[in-house]
Amino acid sequence: MTATPTAPAAPSAPRLGRPFLWLWNACAGSNLADGVYQVALPVTAVHLGGGAGGVAVVAVMARLPWLLFALFSGVLVDRFDERRLMRIVNSARVVVLGATALALLLDRADIALLAAAAFLLGIGETVFDTAFHTTTPSLVPPSLLERANSRLQAAEITTNQMAGPSVGGLLLGLSASLAFGTTAALYLATVLLLMALPAAPGRSGQEGPASAAPGGSGVLADIRTGLRFLFGNPTLTVYAVGVGALNIAWAAVYAALPLLALPPGPLGLGSTAYGSLLMVAGVSGLVVGLLAPLATSRLGNGVCMALGLAGMSVGFALPGIRPTPLVLGVGLGCTGLLILVNVITVSYRQRAVPHELLGRVTSAYRLIAFGCLPLGSALAGVVGSHYGPRAVLVLAGCIVLAAAVPMTLSARSSAPPAPETT
Repeated sequence: MTATPTAPAAPSAPRLGRPFLWLWNACAGSNLADGVYQVALPVTAVHLGGGAGGVAVVAVMARLPWLLFALFSGVLVDRFDERRLMRIVNSARVVVLGATALALLLDRADIALLAAAAFLLGIGETVFDTAFHTTTPSLVPPSLLERANSRLQAAEITTNQMAGPSVGGLLLGLSASLAFGTTAALYLATVLLLMALPAAPGRSGQEGPASAAPGGSGVLADIRTGLRFLFGNPTLTVYAVGVGALNIAWAAVYAALPLLALPPGPLGLGSTAYGSLLMVAGVSGLVVGLLAPLATSRLGNGVCMALGLAGMSVGFALPGIRPTPLVLGVGLGCTGLLILVNVITVSYRQRAVPHELLGRVTSAYRLIAFGCLPLGSALAGVVGSHYGPRAVLVLAGCIVLAAAVPMTLSARSSAPPAPETT
């Protein structure tokens, strides 16, 4: 009797690994905390009697650090161990939020305190987010970046855009001090998760500047090096400017949507119905985020980029052309395809930029993206005041369509390597 030969086992798909799992959990925890405090800050400002002016001051102070410190945060990340920086930043966030919670509990808080807390938390955000995006490519091989970034995008959407605001609203219903205290506890948990990450390659036990700044070059020289690399790479330049245009459209739409959907706007929706429709975008983005690795590997970057931008353009313009609750829901669902764009652009940046420059290039790239958000809000104010919110949505769809052409052409010429199977 002869033994029947057995077929060789099919090679198993490469795994992202335990270190990435710790990073993913830290991403989920930090974004949940972000979602809670980003709701808690403006609501608490209203409760403290700040009115529209107080809320605006707190909002500006939260975003101002991206204009003032983004480029410097990139230098900091390139000079020091990014994993240690993330632990330090989140530890500082625990202190700031804990002190704010205590002040609220003792009835000693005011708008000035909230604005100061928002500013400090904003500084922490510039450093943490830059460090976070430089850590992923050192934990997973280049061929798995799309899969890793899709998992991170899904975690961010679930926690920051869906769970965070809901949890924040529930906690604020009980106590503002409880909301800020819970956020501090969440950041403390992420510090413990980040401690499980292995030290960065070549930076174990490092206390001083890394070799990212050879020859002791100054901060301004380091910033210039990062900017030269960003604008010296045509694909990175197209992606940076294109994402900036997308953010102009995004900010304009979300400034105009309440005027379209809520009374006395044409849709006349209640707050609950409007909030439920906004959740459609989050659910859609979560599904797309989970499917993004399969889509990019089967369809290619060019097709996925075109699909993501087409979905965003249609999703913005369609409710402006035909404003009904059903069309608005369908449009918001289409905008979830934007996650494909995020996965492609982030993965390309992480793959194309040398690790010693990744912090500076990432911070410059994100400065363009975040710096365009106020322009979108201003555009909504100007166009909406003259032509109404429907015109804002249609214009936003046209802006996305204009950005789609160069971004899709760049994506077609920057395909990722084939996934590893051994």
